[in-house]
Amino acid sequence: MTNRVYLSSLKLFFMTIHRAISASFLFILLGILFIACESTEEDFPVGEDWVNLDTKVYFIDTLSIKMSTFKFDSIAVSNTSRLLVGAYTDPVFGLTKSQSFAQLSNYSYSLSSDAVFDSIALILNYDNYFYNDTIPNQTINIYEVLDDIEPDEDATNYYNTTTITTSNTSIGTKVFSAKPKKDDSLHVTLNDTFGKTLFENIRDNKINNSDEFLRAYKGLLIKPNDNNTAILGFSTSSYLRIYYNEGSELYSESLTFDIAFNTENSFHNISNITEGTIFESLTDQETYLPSTQTSNYTYAQAGTGMATRIDIPHLENIYDIPGTGIIIDANIKFSLKQNSSTKNLHTNDSLTVYIIDEKSNAISALTTTQGETVLALIEDEDEEFNVTTYSFPVKYFLNLKLTDLNGDDYSLALYPKDFNQSINRYILNGESASNTIKSKLELTYAIYDK
Repeated sequence: MTNRVYLSSLKLFFMTIHRAISASFLFILLGILFIACESTEEDFPVGEDWVNLDTKVYFIDTLSIKMSTFKFDSIAVSNTSRLLVGAYTDPVFGLTKSQSFAQLSNYSYSLSSDAVFDSIALILNYDNYFYNDTIPNQTINIYEVLDDIEPDEDATNYYNTTTITTSNTSIGTKVFSAKPKKDDSLHVTLNDTFGKTLFENIRDNKINNSDEFLRAYKGLLIKPNDNNTAILGFSTSSYLRIYYNEGSELYSESLTFDIAFNTENSFHNISNITEGTIFESLTDQETYLPSTQTSNYTYAQAGTGMATRIDIPHLENIYDIPGTGIIIDANIKFSLKQNSSTKNLHTNDSLTVYIIDEKSNAISALTTTQGETVLALIEDEDEEFNVTTYSFPVKYFLNLKLTDLNGDDYSLALYPKDFNQSINRYILNGESASNTIKSKLELTYAIYDK
């Protein structure tokens, strides 16, 4: 396909409107046009110029778009409401795993002098999120963090690539059947030696406040086995619980002492092992995998930073149409690879859309011309052929590319919602897929001056 817009390929919706037509009749025709176009943006202006000039409206679906896959160098994961723990191996994306670092904090550090330690456990509250197969047993290990949990030098956020030094010796292991929809929490018993020392330090007033506590106990790492089969979501309302007794030999009362997660300094580290996959060459975010090199598919995965890039390289060719014109409506449509969304590897009903620069740095969320945030939403679900089609408006973006000094450098990035606290992955049909499922730009363009 050439990069020029040929008038012969345009679908002419509305032929020449002659000056002799009355204004009221013209308004009726324009109203019909709006219904036919099903515009998702604001109405185009109708005034004296439109009444007095010959007007043509074209539907264009032959402008080129280019789709590719890239991977952000890192994504911010500070202050999420969910901590991800787990691992699974995907036939396309490879091994994806997430481990979580949790700093502990409490408003009170006071225990009775006659309190006696019983046991200690990490209580991880499920938040109902999970990804892939939870039927096989999962395994997690708990480690003590040895360094202060804080962002990397010169950084203000934690990122999915941030890691903190920990002990090599586990203080707790849990092999379990994950039931995130049925159970409220996961109880992980920790080492008695660790628990008793912590308990006695608080009881004997060696630890009296948060500063003293954090000097002795930096935090915990919750780490999965690589051969796990699911990623699980746990609430940041999780906590460390000490069980102890108070009282005499004749009467003893069982009590608990909880130390909560400090949500500001708790985060997940998410990675994927891409060796042997098609993504092995994505070493930085300025490297792209064109859909033409990946069987006409592009990819996106939350948590790891993988996203689909959309370029519109020859938008200015609409100016080849004689006359003065405006973009009335514009949408990009794409569909999921058939059978790529399953019960275990499920997709959602919307994706996030961002404007990015030539180096794939995020500039801003895509908006409509009214300033509303744009999401790519499901437009059609063909159950017979198992094709799910998404669509999102790009009128604002196209006008930006045509008028901004840096417009030629702007592209779009598609990635899943909850990009920093989920693992959901998507496989999209590219621009060179078969005609019924390929991704494309649909544009309604009006010429009102010849």
